[in-house]
Amino acid sequence: MVKTKIRIGFAGTPKIAFDHLSKLLLSDKFSVEFILTQPNKAAGRGMSENISLFSELAKTIPVFQFSDLRSQEAQKEVASYKVDLLVVVAYGKLIPQWLLDHPTYGCLNVHFSLLPKYRGAAPMQRAIQNGEKLSGISFMKLEQGLDEGPVYKKIEANIEGKDFYEVENLLLQESLNEISNTVNDVCAGAAAENQKHSNATYAEKIEKLEGKINWNDSCESIKNKFLAFVNWPQTFFMVGEQEVKAMDLFIHSKEIGKAGEVQSFDRDSLKVFCADGVISIKSVKFPGKKVIGSLDFFNSKRDIISKGDLLI
Repeated sequence: MVKTKIRIGFAGTPKIAFDHLSKLLLSDKFSVEFILTQPNKAAGRGMSENISLFSELAKTIPVFQFSDLRSQEAQKEVASYKVDLLVVVAYGKLIPQWLLDHPTYGCLNVHFSLLPKYRGAAPMQRAIQNGEKLSGISFMKLEQGLDEGPVYKKIEANIEGKDFYEVENLLLQESLNEISNTVNDVCAGAAAENQKHSNATYAEKIEKLEGKINWNDSCESIKNKFLAFVNWPQTFFMVGEQEVKAMDLFIHSKEIGKAGEVQSFDRDSLKVFCADGVISIKSVKFPGKKVIGSLDFFNSKRDIISKGDLLI
């Protein structure tokens, strides 16, 4: 007897979503009926590459890029495909109620935190920024409300000392290892556990100016921000009118001085006092320029930056 495949709709936009879709496509247990992804945007932060990945699949699977899933056009098109489950990975917009109700078993969302902590747009970055030692994946039932649905399964992972790229790759691998089994479980009637909403925290969207180093912060806080924002917006400080990105940043010592004052600037690094110690920056990037190491940084700015100067 031929076993019926599980019919899946998929909604996602960045590469991390495409990786999940690729995993599902490898299985002979699933049939992907359609793909929803965000409309093409101007090139930036890898978006054009990600869109092209999904577009390649349009030769064999319908790919829709609706600007508004609430439109009659979107509902008419998508509702014509009968699916057992909609799998959502970083789609980028709220899923309307009609689409939540459309699949037989609802919508499975992959969220990159241990819910109810870090609901929202930037769970990995905010967990790193706050110095969390533990994070993970939550496979949840998507409902109205921001990441408030019941959770089918959680997977924990140690993220201590890791930057965004490392955490993203770690959690991606954990999720890819479980996505197929979780889809099977949900379509077999697995129960989901309600979240404790009183314990919820939120991971707000990151704004560019958050990357600016506040020298009044602690060494640990500055280092965590550097690790969290290594992809975007990156951490930066000002040298005169120029925004300088810190590309390699360390906690140097616990020596106390005036926050923002240059402790030393030499061929080894730029060292700056913060609230409870000294931060060392070993490579930087000036606007429109390539990343340069500490020696080139010193040689190019030794007449502008001196010991005792205050950085803002």
